[in-house]
Amino acid sequence: MYVEDSFFTLSIVGRWGLVLISLLLGGATLALLWRLIRERSILLRLLLAGALFAIFVWLTPQVYYLYYLVLIDGLSWQIVVAGPPSPFDLMRQLLFQDRANLSYHSRGVLGWTLILLALVQPRLAQLLAR
Repeated sequence: MYVEDSFFTLSIVGRWGLVLISLLLGGATLALLWRLIRERSILLRLLLAGALFAIFVWLTPQVYYLYYLVLIDGLSWQIVVAGPPSPFDLMRQLLFQDRANLSYHSRGVLGWTLILLALVQPRLAQLLAR
């Protein structure tokens, strides 16, 4: 399924760097959500999860492009962030109906993880407090 994904055009070091950046960005997003949703209503927790997902989808392409500037000689500096994603675009990514590549599918997994965290955060916080 991912055989022709651009991820596989990178060197091993480039791939590991990309994975590390992705884990850091995703982890930071989850940590921020955790801090924002403490003692909030379920509706507000879900809205915050959706907002963070939208911000992640909207702004992180620039971070990844900066990483590619380091990896690829001759790549020109440019702003790759366009307007914010529409609710339709976000839903397509959550339903894995957008492009069939690792980037889009990873975003969908992150989106579902944010939603799940928003749903289970009070119980998870109680378990961790023990």
